[in-house]
Amino acid sequence: MMGHRPAGALASFGALDDIRLIAVASVVAVTVVYQLPGLPSPAWLLAPLLLCLARFPGRALLAVVCMVAAWSLIQARHEMTTRLPAAADGEIVSLTGHVIGLPEVGRYRTRFKMAASDPARRLRLSWYGKAPSLAPGDCLKIKAKLSTPHGSANPGGFDYSGWLWRKGIDATGYVRDFVPCQAPPLWSVDRLRHAALQRLAPILAQRPMRGLIEALSLGVRQHITDAQWATLRATGTTHLVAISGLHIGLIAGLLFALARWLALRTPAARQARRIAAVVAMTGALGYAALAGWALPTQRAVIMAAAFFMAIVVEREIGAGRALAWAALAVVLWHPASVIAPGFWLSFAAVGWLIWIATLVEGAWWRKALYFQFGLVVVLMPLTLWFFGQASLAAPLINALLIPAASVIVPLVLIGVLAGLFAPATAGGWVLAKIAALLAMLWPGLAWAAQWPLASFHHVLPGALALVLAIVGLLMAAMPAPWRFRALGAVLLLPAVMGWRPAGQAIPPGHFRLTVLDVGQGLASVVRTAHHTLVFDAGPAYRTGFNAGAMIVVPYLRHVGRLRVDRLLISHGDMDHIGGASAIMRRADVVHREGTKSDDPCRAGQHWRWDGVDFDLLYPSAVEAAEAADSNEHSCVLRIHARGASALMTGDIEVPGEQALVDRDRGSIESDVLVVPHHGSTTSSSPALLNAVDPAIALVSTGWHNRWGFPRPVVVSRYRARGIDLFNTATAGALQLAWPAPHAPRVVRWRWHHRRFWQQPRPGG
Repeated sequence: MMGHRPAGALASFGALDDIRLIAVASVVAVTVVYQLPGLPSPAWLLAPLLLCLARFPGRALLAVVCMVAAWSLIQARHEMTTRLPAAADGEIVSLTGHVIGLPEVGRYRTRFKMAASDPARRLRLSWYGKAPSLAPGDCLKIKAKLSTPHGSANPGGFDYSGWLWRKGIDATGYVRDFVPCQAPPLWSVDRLRHAALQRLAPILAQRPMRGLIEALSLGVRQHITDAQWATLRATGTTHLVAISGLHIGLIAGLLFALARWLALRTPAARQARRIAAVVAMTGALGYAALAGWALPTQRAVIMAAAFFMAIVVEREIGAGRALAWAALAVVLWHPASVIAPGFWLSFAAVGWLIWIATLVEGAWWRKALYFQFGLVVVLMPLTLWFFGQASLAAPLINALLIPAASVIVPLVLIGVLAGLFAPATAGGWVLAKIAALLAMLWPGLAWAAQWPLASFHHVLPGALALVLAIVGLLMAAMPAPWRFRALGAVLLLPAVMGWRPAGQAIPPGHFRLTVLDVGQGLASVVRTAHHTLVFDAGPAYRTGFNAGAMIVVPYLRHVGRLRVDRLLISHGDMDHIGGASAIMRRADVVHREGTKSDDPCRAGQHWRWDGVDFDLLYPSAVEAAEAADSNEHSCVLRIHARGASALMTGDIEVPGEQALVDRDRGSIESDVLVVPHHGSTTSSSPALLNAVDPAIALVSTGWHNRWGFPRPVVVSRYRARGIDLFNTATAGALQLAWPAPHAPRVVRWRWHHRRFWQQPRPGG
């Protein structure tokens, strides 16, 4: 049953010098710093710090928060000084350094991190083609083309530049040449991990569970297949293959119990708890090192250290205070953790378990139900916020697999250790049997993933809905009258119903156009009141990047439009068609049109959605037959409604532009022009610009692309006519609406969502 014990705890939480309140305030302060578009001087915090010299309630809290915020600013400003400047982007430089971390060997490239000297930088480099065998600590002398850390900026998309910042990467690039380096390799734990992987490879190479065993033991996930990742996501079990608090806590707990049991049977029985705490902490550190000391393992070790240190010094600090000390230590050790989803998920999970432990009394199974089902429910708002996906099957599946992990994880570690020390004999046999056992269990998880309601996609309408949902769930779990809990349920409604602020709905007779930031390529989405068009799908590369899967589909989920009424591919160039197959697989596409479909574009085609007209203007059947190259096959689409119009042009070039102007001069005038062929000199002829006469032009290019698009002479043509030109390379995704007739308004996503670490800096 529910007790009323938390009342005292809640009262003590209000004390201004309580470490829990200090930790929460410090996390909030660092989070605010990491939402800033630029980094102010830490000197601005001197005034509130001086104020703390006076005596007033809460001055200790204010002083600590100011110092934490100042520290995060100082660290961030220092890290900015080591980054490759934007002015040096694209330079080819000679580098000397050594490999850090485990290289990722793929079919077409090897990707690795390098600690370069003079100047000291951490680099993330690709080596295309056949690369030499690389191991952590190896010396390298190379020539590389470097790039400032940057990434695409899209609603609902993965923040690659933020990920690079969290990883401490100062530049990216690729190797162009190298010479032998005679310096001896540097010793590191990662070099031992690499040797372990090489030693285990012959045993696991043909085993389908290779990726899971490497992930659970060495923290290496590159051999988990796409199909396995899809199963883990659908069942809400990805956390089981990311070594974090669950794994570290499990091993530390087992070692603590074993060491205490043994110590109680020795003359040191009176110190059994201390001995067990030291053994458990040593084991946690060893497992974290074996797993690569990634950020989730660092957080777990810090949390474990706070708990075991309390045992060693024989001071009962309480689980909540231990968690608070851990959170404070994490944000001091690595402030950028606050922009990692894992930070919020892991601390929220442990916090929930501590909260429930104070609320629930009775049989163990009752606590287990509250722990497991409550954990998944409480984490669901955060999971939806960060990933747009959650699993309905997760409570039941995790209720089975988390206890099973207490057996599987130790078995995997025993098998890996056995395989390392005796790969050719008993060790190899043990590891092979464990791999076979996992292979027997996996089909059950794969079957559960096929359940129609195993996972669902849902986008929270905003940060306010997220906060209300979390507060509502906490209110519902509190030992309070049912009316108070019912109010918590009411607070969940904005998140559940997907209510969005007024003005975001698209009324009939209007449309929204978004040109996504896909690098060098084109992908755009047109939305009417109830219909969705995707015009081009962006690029896909053999190294793994697919704009359809990584940018277009996440955007469609973000705006709640996974049903695509028409996917129109303008022509067959890879930077336009590359993502089409991924969109077909991951979205509900009703009709595909254009290149490589049964319904090619032809001038004269027309359809109408929700009071908005769509007209295909080019090419005609004759023009398509006579086209000299794929660019001249480009579909040209005009979208128009009352007081709003846009012209989509693909990669049409001057001959096609002239044919279009000659045939449709009176019907192609538009408010907005999507610049043909990314602003190359073969397009954007004066005749086309004069005929369309747009107020705004949108160009989709890659930052510092090798073709120099948009070409300066083309940019000057637009500017000479007073046309506002916006480029996805610097502005990120471009979102257009018409608040007034023939007055389009552009929202630049990079400007709307700007952060201090981003490159390129927000622009037009």
